[in-house]
Amino acid sequence: MTSRTWTRWLTAHDGASLSDVLRKMTRRHGIWATWLVPAIYAGCLMAFIADLTSASTVAFGVFYAPLIATAVFYRDKRAVWVQTVIACAMNIIGAFLPVIANDVPELVENRVLAILALVATAAFTWHARTIQDQLAEQTRRAEAAELIKTEVLTNLSQEIRGPLCSMIGVLELVAADCPPDQKTALAMVRGSGRRLVTTVDNLVDLTQFEDRQLPAELIDLSILLHQTAEANRQDAQARQIKLTIDIPSGSPAMVHANHWAVRRILENKIIDAITYTAPGGHIEVSTVTEPAHCVAVIAASGTWPPGAFQPVGDVNSALLTPSAMGLVLSQRLARSIDARLMFSNQSGEGTTVRLRLPAAPQPEPEPA
Repeated sequence: MTSRTWTRWLTAHDGASLSDVLRKMTRRHGIWATWLVPAIYAGCLMAFIADLTSASTVAFGVFYAPLIATAVFYRDKRAVWVQTVIACAMNIIGAFLPVIANDVPELVENRVLAILALVATAAFTWHARTIQDQLAEQTRRAEAAELIKTEVLTNLSQEIRGPLCSMIGVLELVAADCPPDQKTALAMVRGSGRRLVTTVDNLVDLTQFEDRQLPAELIDLSILLHQTAEANRQDAQARQIKLTIDIPSGSPAMVHANHWAVRRILENKIIDAITYTAPGGHIEVSTVTEPAHCVAVIAASGTWPPGAFQPVGDVNSALLTPSAMGLVLSQRLARSIDARLMFSNQSGEGTTVRLRLPAAPQPEPEPA
């Protein structure tokens, strides 16, 4: 086969050059396939030359079977039968040209058996190519469906977040001038809207987690925890929960992690603490500095259900509940930034969540 013909069969008539074909083959099958196919062709050519120069009845056709097997690397599945015709032709030509063996019946018998072996190899290779094409088609459909799902969820998030944020803003304005007996109800509605926004954010972040980069940076865990807790103080007050921030001023807890990932974990766990703490309870957030780590502690007086802190194995089932969705996202974010998310849940003592992060290296003191 000429270079142009080989290129046509490899690229399924897309008009690519031979160098492009080799690059595509390397991407699809690995660098070993780029060298394996020419090696098989060279071996078959050497066997054909040996068959032409030999007058024996050996079935050289079995040496052409790898030639048919190389059709799995071709784009066009019909290359299986093209390679089979070539192998059978080489088998027949090598048997009768330029000389014929003395034992003609044995020669014919061996060559017929070799042709049957080549046809059987072609049948198995055709079946393998059929399965390969089906898997490739299913993979393309799955990738397309995943892309559509991501686009739908992203658009849905934008369509939902806009009205929800507007509704929350209007509720805050109304609650500022409403009678005292209506403040609690409006605050509860506002808290429910904020939890719905968080649920939508968790869903979108889970679908886009693999494509998001999480570069590490130097952050102050104390300031970030303080800001996150203050942002959720109104939701705690709406549920009549006392939120205490026990972070001494002037005591930084410097860690080396991704700011967005740490903030999303703290948001999810503080919202869970507010959700699972009964009215009249209390939540305390604090930081603990260890020799090589800094820990953000969220201690709630309420006892959380097991589904709020137990590891989730099936992500698809976790998408059914907002708390499990936030737990899956928090666990994945913690693993991606080399952090550890720990839970302590005891009856009568409440639930404590600890986010343990690697501390940033301290600068060496200058010599006196």
